[in-house]
Amino acid sequence: MNTSNSIESTNLRDPLSVIVLSPNNPLSVNGQKKKKKSEKTLKLGKLNDTSTMLDDLVNYLKDFKITAVYSQKSGRVCRIKKSGCRHTHASLNLSSSDSSNAIVDSESSINSSRNGSVRSTPSKMETGIRPKQNLQPLIPNLQSNAVMRNVNTKKSKAKKQKKAKQYTPYLSKREVDEGLKEGLLIQGAIRINQKNSNEAYVGSREQSDNDYLLKNIPDRNRALEGDIVVIKLKPESDWHLKYKTATVVYILEKVHSRMAIGQLTTRDGLIILIPRDKRLPKMKIAPNNCPVLVVNRMDALVMAKILCWPDIDYAEGAVCEILGLIGDLSSENRAILAEYNVDVTPHPPSLLQCVTCPDLMSHHEQSLRQDFRGECIFTIDPSTARDLDDAVSCTELPNGNFRVGVHISDVAFYLIENTELDIFVRRRATSVYMVDNVYHMLPPELCMRCSLLPGVDKRAFSVVWEMTKTGTIVEEYFARTVINSCAQLAYEHAQLMIENPTRKFQEHELPQIHGGYTYVDLSHKINSLQQIALNLRRRRFDNGALRIDQTKLIFRLDESGEPAEFSVYENKEAHRLIEEFMLLANISVATKILHHIPDLAFLRRHDPPKESMLVDLTKRLEPYNIHLDTSSSKGLQTSVLNIGSMFGLPHMAVINHLLTKPMQRARYFCASTELGNYSHYALHIPIYTHFTSPIRRYADIMVHRLLAASLGYTPNPTWAVNGVAAVATHCNDQKYAAKSAGDASLDLYLAHYIQNHKPFIRSAIVFHVRERSFDALVPSTGSVIRIKEEGFEKGMWKYEATAENKCKVVITFPQTSEYGKEQVLIEMFQTITVVLDRIPNTNSLSATLLRPISSQLIRNKSAFKSK
Repeated sequence: MNTSNSIESTNLRDPLSVIVLSPNNPLSVNGQKKKKKSEKTLKLGKLNDTSTMLDDLVNYLKDFKITAVYSQKSGRVCRIKKSGCRHTHASLNLSSSDSSNAIVDSESSINSSRNGSVRSTPSKMETGIRPKQNLQPLIPNLQSNAVMRNVNTKKSKAKKQKKAKQYTPYLSKREVDEGLKEGLLIQGAIRINQKNSNEAYVGSREQSDNDYLLKNIPDRNRALEGDIVVIKLKPESDWHLKYKTATVVYILEKVHSRMAIGQLTTRDGLIILIPRDKRLPKMKIAPNNCPVLVVNRMDALVMAKILCWPDIDYAEGAVCEILGLIGDLSSENRAILAEYNVDVTPHPPSLLQCVTCPDLMSHHEQSLRQDFRGECIFTIDPSTARDLDDAVSCTELPNGNFRVGVHISDVAFYLIENTELDIFVRRRATSVYMVDNVYHMLPPELCMRCSLLPGVDKRAFSVVWEMTKTGTIVEEYFARTVINSCAQLAYEHAQLMIENPTRKFQEHELPQIHGGYTYVDLSHKINSLQQIALNLRRRRFDNGALRIDQTKLIFRLDESGEPAEFSVYENKEAHRLIEEFMLLANISVATKILHHIPDLAFLRRHDPPKESMLVDLTKRLEPYNIHLDTSSSKGLQTSVLNIGSMFGLPHMAVINHLLTKPMQRARYFCASTELGNYSHYALHIPIYTHFTSPIRRYADIMVHRLLAASLGYTPNPTWAVNGVAAVATHCNDQKYAAKSAGDASLDLYLAHYIQNHKPFIRSAIVFHVRERSFDALVPSTGSVIRIKEEGFEKGMWKYEATAENKCKVVITFPQTSEYGKEQVLIEMFQTITVVLDRIPNTNSLSATLLRPISSQLIRNKSAFKSK
């Protein structure tokens, strides 16, 4: 053996053990000396082949006072010298093609290549930690096969073990059932405060009451976001201000996946996972539940699962997957999908065997469908859209009325119920829209077959109305149809036609138009639809519809996938035109299926906002002469519009943001489970469903099947009510998860953009002032930021609360050699200037308040640089 190296070995393929010896006890080879009882044996599982892991591994072994690696098979030894790993080493051969493992060294020995071949020439490697970009290819999804077992992690005897704080045991299921029946216990879904994870809430049974408050983590009793829990009220003496307080005594349904995304660190000899989501507990990770190579890698992004949670301070977990490097866009996107438990597994090709109907329709099938191929039908979608669910048509009738059609892809005709494909699609429930990719609910091949592409005969399900110019419906009917779209228009094309109905288009300005139609025909029909849509929209809002607009960003990525620029999504007339007719189709179909199949009707409802939260918001706004009419959705909509006209768009943006808090989520449900309670608050209509997007939503496929049965195309379904309710609940969960993942993707790319375009200076509007912090909205990005007192020097922050229930902070910037003394007033609706930056190792943003004069100077400097 060559003793000049830090690790020595002569055999490449042996299974290894690591033997812990004190430096005073020499290692015994071939069983010549027995190990002491205090010595531990550790096993390294199967790792990937790499030549760059040695430094990390040796440092890791040294941390646990490991002095040698011993091969059980050959009896040979790898000694770890005190000199450490900053000297030149040979490489590791950790071949993934071999079930055994080995560590090699010695400059006179061997150096393995990627394919496991052996060279006899010496090899040198760079010292220090391996380059960051190498982590992902070197460490795939290792699980507990790549572990160290039975590591001795005793703390110093001088340190006393901290006694674990235990949770209160749950009640028995029998006690819970009895308590719920007698009204002594309360059931509900838990919501955890994202800004303060100590606080959580459970919805009250009464619409007018405040939610029940869980004041601390022990009261939450291991429940996580979204879980269905049973709570017990605390004594009135323990109630907090306006909130009744409670504690969780049982978890009926663990809705949360118990998975956490974060990074590993070590603390007092323990491996600790720090989750990114502060609502999740820190986790102790046992060595046999953690890949060796990521311990102490602060740049590694991992996913871990909670195994148990007996200690209030720490749960116990296991690393399930190594996602890659923090900050790497592909790794971060994987982390988002994993965090929200979004399944993007590719569709197995065999699933397409479940689609038996051919693309070409037989004469018999055509005879069963109404033929709309002679109509001027077209699609209007985003310019990047590939899944074309819906098309529209408009024909003026001799009596002056219009025949308007909404034609939706007949996906349910392809997707046979309860086949392997149907079960797969039902489980996925929705397409997921990330900034960098779309993960389709349907297999991509089926998406293309169902998309209403121009110039091709397509199966559709159509809703057709005869209506007046004012949008009054004279007659309606539903039919399975065959259509042939004449054009695939983008919203931009339709908008140009609306803005200038007589505009002459050049050939290159529009996509190909089929069927002998011209852009003049399309422009005429789009403007007829626009006039009807304006009347429908006016009537809808006059009747009490509510719309809360929020900023939505659109990113353009460069060739490397980095965000090159972003813009704010604009909702123009062309978007609203299509929206009105899709809403009308959904309403018409909901009425049809409820009338014909009332027990199984698959509907969508939106409950009114939490009354108590609206009252609180109203009281917060009154000192600023802003009054909200919360008596109805119509009153609320009128109030928002009045605020915009009186105070301007910044105030309106803040009000819209604040109104999202008391609003409840719309949800799918089975009609017979909530008799008579079908209404949709925001739309202010008595009945609603989703019918118009079956390529991307499974809920719409359920509705298509019900509509087909209502029209006699298929027999009435024999579904069980609880089965339909279960599908509705699953669709709700998946829809929310997909939306959350999409929003997190937007945050990720915004954080990357800001990091690469410093200084990123924007105006923000204050909307909440506290004693030690304040929150503000950045209208140009939709970001919500928090600035804390701790970010300022002592004496700069002064908080004041007035008798009129107004709170304000005065921040005093001291005089410097460049600037005079300046003060900034922080109160509700105050506009401030901030610099946004990405918080290291996260996708969140930090904000720095700028003093008035310096903000102007920085703006000018940025403008000069951009020139």
